[in-house]
Amino acid sequence: MTVNDPKSAPLVRIRGLEKSFGNTRVLRGIDLDVRKGEVVALVGSSGSGKTTLLRCVNLLEHPTAGRIEIGGERLFHVEAGRDVARLPAAAIHRMRARVGMVFQQFNLFPHMNVLANVMEGPRTVKREAAASNRARALDLLAKVGMAEFADRMPDRLSGGQKQRVSIARALNMQPELMLFDEPTSALDPELVGEVLKTMIALAKEGMTMLVVTHELGFALEVADRVVFLDQGTVAADGPPRDILLDPPNDRLKAFVNRFHETADLMRPLIG
Repeated sequence: MTVNDPKSAPLVRIRGLEKSFGNTRVLRGIDLDVRKGEVVALVGSSGSGKTTLLRCVNLLEHPTAGRIEIGGERLFHVEAGRDVARLPAAAIHRMRARVGMVFQQFNLFPHMNVLANVMEGPRTVKREAAASNRARALDLLAKVGMAEFADRMPDRLSGGQKQRVSIARALNMQPELMLFDEPTSALDPELVGEVLKTMIALAKEGMTMLVVTHELGFALEVADRVVFLDQGTVAADGPPRDILLDPPNDRLKAFVNRFHETADLMRPLIG
């Protein structure tokens, strides 16, 4: 992994991010920077706001307040006391094209084969020519170890295979930033390693990644930073070994200890 000079401007800048669902405040003033080439792991208990934060970064959830910038360009900005103002739809689509997202549940189109799934984004969003789109899609399928399955339908794939196709699909939009929302949580344990292997390869290539994960071994060994969310706030942010091996507060210590007890923290990343 290669992280730029810490004095350089961040690729992602989040300030004062708030998100409420009715009377429930899920995010409570999140400040977070992610620099180009950096892998940031978001960890925390269920309900701490990790997935909501990720979905706000590409406006799958519309924030209640705060500011989000990607590559110096404003994605969202609401000043205190002003009505929520959404960017024009064309601007949102343009920004989303710069951000790839991999979900827990794959979300492949069931009526399309693997290759068509990977080609769909550039075809519909960028109106890219079929020849260049297909060539890159095939290269990406080879990269994630799925080239031989290009003509297969999603219902004939394992969970790990579906997730690797999802990663190839996101990469085919040529994003500046990849968001991963617990990409291994829906997989059987024996399939987790093949997805982590793909993510590790991306990290080594310098892809900027914001990863919601319960795989603390991945966070420890692969991430440049670990951010611990607790009740919608950033409760800790720092190098993985400082955060996970010497937790700076009791809430984080209790969270990490649950993984120590089951040996999940130090288990091999790839079996």
